[in-house]
Amino acid sequence: MPRRSRSTTTESVSFIEEEAAHSDDNDDSKEFLTQTQFTFSQQPADKSQNVDTARTSEQKKLDDLNPTTRNKIVTDLSRMLLFKALGMRDPIDKTKVCSEALGEVKGVSKAALNEADRRLKDVFGFGVKHVNPKMEGDLPARFKNRLYLINEVVDDTAGTHSLNLHSAHKESMTERGLLMVVLSFAFCKGTSAVRSGQMKGAGKKTRWITEHHLYSLLHRVDENIPSEPPSAEGRKKSRSSGGGRQSLGGTEGGVGETPDIDALLEKFVMQDYLLRDKIDEGDESAGKSEDGKVIAYAMGPRAAMEVGRRQVVFFCSNVLDEQPDPTMLREIDEDDEASEEEEEEVEGEEEVVEEQPKKRGKRQKRG
Repeated sequence: MPRRSRSTTTESVSFIEEEAAHSDDNDDSKEFLTQTQFTFSQQPADKSQNVDTARTSEQKKLDDLNPTTRNKIVTDLSRMLLFKALGMRDPIDKTKVCSEALGEVKGVSKAALNEADRRLKDVFGFGVKHVNPKMEGDLPARFKNRLYLINEVVDDTAGTHSLNLHSAHKESMTERGLLMVVLSFAFCKGTSAVRSGQMKGAGKKTRWITEHHLYSLLHRVDENIPSEPPSAEGRKKSRSSGGGRQSLGGTEGGVGETPDIDALLEKFVMQDYLLRDKIDEGDESAGKSEDGKVIAYAMGPRAAMEVGRRQVVFFCSNVLDEQPDPTMLREIDEDDEASEEEEEEVEGEEEVVEEQPKKRGKRQKRG
């Protein structure tokens, strides 16, 4: 779900919902459309990290390649990044995608990635990004090698770019809408208490929501959604067959518009929009496995970079027609400040590491 706008200014997007209704005349064939307008403010997403800049020697090595070979490498890499991010919507493994694009050419992966990044930014407005260092430190090691395409196009105040991008396909609209609701429940109804799971999340104050609580809330939004998560056996069956449980209530009455929650939650986890972990949940007994833990969900790094915690808070306030929760906004600000301080420390350490080899090289030459 590419980010709608990278502008730091607060904007708003209006969505118009059309609903068919019958007229009061005796002729039942007459219908008219009623419109309801919803306005949502746009907020900047959480910070991401640029890809590493290649050394001068590596860039020169790429430039010295045969022009046809060089162009093929950059073009293939750009296409792979674009297809995986927008077509398959899968997380991008940096090592695998660079190896596939470069083939037998070695030692120019960073330089080629820099060139692909520039090309995608110039042509499509997408930037190739990493998870920021602070967030990355709280995630499993596999996230260190992940790449994401982030939409950096600055939208207008009417949200034209956003509407054109996300209104093209009804299925995609449904998935994006469900993801936004799940992120809202996870961040605004979850808790950031210290957990005993394997991962802390996308930030030390990541809010986790148990799957039983999540399904219960989703059921209140749409009664066709099951109020309980699938059993362990049902979960395995869903993953192996690719199909989850059927929605409740048959095939009429709007059930056809209800997405397969089980399958989509699994999909969001695979795409890094959600994190999933088994955690201790105090005295709560519902859904506990033999080890006494429950499954819980939290905002994933991809959602943080493309949507952002601040956007989720404002989305909830817009839906409820209330002011944004100042406590949550202050929590995000404090986390951002801590992240900036940590980034400055990391940059300082990298500068020292780069200077040390140069000094050793001079001593060797004198000797």
